Amino acid sequence: MQDNGYLDMFFDEAKEYVETLNNGILTLENNPGDKETIDAVFRAAHSLKGMAATMGFENLTELTHKMENMLDRVREGKLEVRTDFIDLLLQGLDNIQFLVEKIRENEGEEPDGINLEGFIKELASYVQSASSSESDAGTAGLDADEESDFRVGLNQQEKKELESQKKDKERIYHLKVVLDDQDFQSVRAFMVLKKIEEIGTLFKSVPAKEEIEDSEESISELDIYALSWLPTDEFKEELAEVSGAEVLNFDEIENLELDKESAADEQGSLHAEHKVNSFQSSSTVRVDISKLDTLMNMVGELLINKTRLQSLDIQKSKFNEIIPQLDRVTMELHHIVMQIRMVPVGVMFSRFPRMIRDLSNKMEKEIDFVMEGQETELDRSIIDELSDPLTHLLRNAIDHGIEKPEARKAKGKNEEGRIELRAYQKGSEIIIEVKDDGAGIDAEKIGRKAIEKGIVTEEELEQMERRDILDFVFHPGFSTAAEVTDVSGRGVGMDIVRNVVKKLDGQISIESELGQGSTFTISLPLTLAITQALMITVDGDTFAIPLNAVSETLTISPENIKKVRGKDVIVLRENTIPLVSAAEIFGHESLDSFKKSESDLSVVILKSGDRFIGLIVEELLNQQEIVIKSLGNYLQDTEYISGATIIGDGDVALIIDVRDIVA
Repeated sequence: MQDNGYLDMFFDEAKEYVETLNNGILTLENNPGDKETIDAVFRAAHSLKGMAATMGFENLTELTHKMENMLDRVREGKLEVRTDFIDLLLQGLDNIQFLVEKIRENEGEEPDGINLEGFIKELASYVQSASSSESDAGTAGLDADEESDFRVGLNQQEKKELESQKKDKERIYHLKVVLDDQDFQSVRAFMVLKKIEEIGTLFKSVPAKEEIEDSEESISELDIYALSWLPTDEFKEELAEVSGAEVLNFDEIENLELDKESAADEQGSLHAEHKVNSFQSSSTVRVDISKLDTLMNMVGELLINKTRLQSLDIQKSKFNEIIPQLDRVTMELHHIVMQIRMVPVGVMFSRFPRMIRDLSNKMEKEIDFVMEGQETELDRSIIDELSDPLTHLLRNAIDHGIEKPEARKAKGKNEEGRIELRAYQKGSEIIIEVKDDGAGIDAEKIGRKAIEKGIVTEEELEQMERRDILDFVFHPGFSTAAEVTDVSGRGVGMDIVRNVVKKLDGQISIESELGQGSTFTISLPLTLAITQALMITVDGDTFAIPLNAVSETLTISPENIKKVRGKDVIVLRENTIPLVSAAEIFGHESLDSFKKSESDLSVVILKSGDRFIGLIVEELLNQQEIVIKSLGNYLQDTEYISGATIIGDGDVALIIDVRDIVA
């Protein structure tokens, strides 16, 4: 068993490199000429190979080495990016993930009995067959390829920069330097670049100089673009002085062709935001999530004790000076810890394009998958839980939502279906939408199925709104699929999706038009740890209502309470708002007793999605920051209650679950 510290580092970095490979390979499929993506994917494979070799994982090293060779030939322009090439790379990536997981399960040792010889031979055979057609091309042909390589290696902006830097009598050189397979390759690489800076100007190198300085891994070759006043022969002689470095290809570029923009350049500039990021050195530190959880708990305890101190109401000048300072420092600490815990949802979104690609090919459907708002941040604990529900919604969109191309064409739609995954912040909530332009959900069919299953009667169904009927899809075992596939249709999953979202203190809703498509909207709190709340009293007990669920507060006269269809309501700005009594839910007093009251009533207007309800409470206390505590497994399903918090006097206040009241 290997050292745990190194193993943890290996698994963390392997995960990042696998994500880069996955995103980069999918980007290459749509934009084969993207030089930056090719370089980033190559570096990720190279770095993963170096790590695997350092840890002594032979199978993983050999596999990543073969994939690195394939990508290197793409960089050199000797291998074309085709669909079968992408499929092979993705199979290789699956094998890499499989090996890494097996190493984790085997406590840091590569397990015996894993045979990848067949697949590795398949990789080698592909490279050989793809290269054989070019083997008869002579030296002149190779030179032409190198010239072409250079032109795709620099985009239009880089060509303009290079032209502007070039002085009179300076020459532009493109060269490939191979380093001996010895120790200190990174040192030799640095010496080559240093020599070029002595005899000219280094414009661009792959890997970059900064990466070479920070890298502890071996570097086998350099791809360099440089400016120099030295003639070709003298330039080569100067480079020959660097031991252990051989100039393999050398080319002088006389014409940058600035007046011609290739289609690849235009596409590259158009989709610049989708380029794959290469790994750069950064001032970040990896921290175990459990340590952040402990830190958040400590901040929570600090907030509780600060609130208790404020409730003491000590009338001394020193005390009154310290409390505001303590309040400021506590708030800043809370804000910083919250920022540390926040992670872009793109971390979770990045796994979905591959899944969409594989499923659409398997089901013979054409799908344009669009992701927006990857930079939106959410608490890490929520992101970890949300992956499976989103996976299920996307699989349903492919299976049940998007029609086959011929069916879409018959309906007058574009043969290519569209699925959108969007995230954005709205107030103190994060909204995630899964939208498709497919067949939509048939509400009448849902209603008939609900009656068949005994979930609802015909009379009850007639009184229900369309959105309530659509919500039946979240009922356990509910499915209208005509046939069961290995993707979906068994009637399991949607109820789990809702339960997970509810567990995260979120909500999920459906909008669907038959023949037009469906939108599933998930709303989530920014964090599950600390939130602002409205404190109220009910029958002498203190309760907390999350502030993001409060639309407004008001006082009403009992005379303003009306009856509509046997239910108590109030009319607020021409909107009819149903009324419920908190005392009736949590205590023993009914709403009728409040109607007989001679004094005005305190009402909190609660919102859940697009629904509103008025909650009559005994007294409105104040607004304060609370630390959310779980009720534990035994009480976690208690109706109307989502958690608890400790208030200033040390007592426990229950947190009201607004969704149960509004439902």
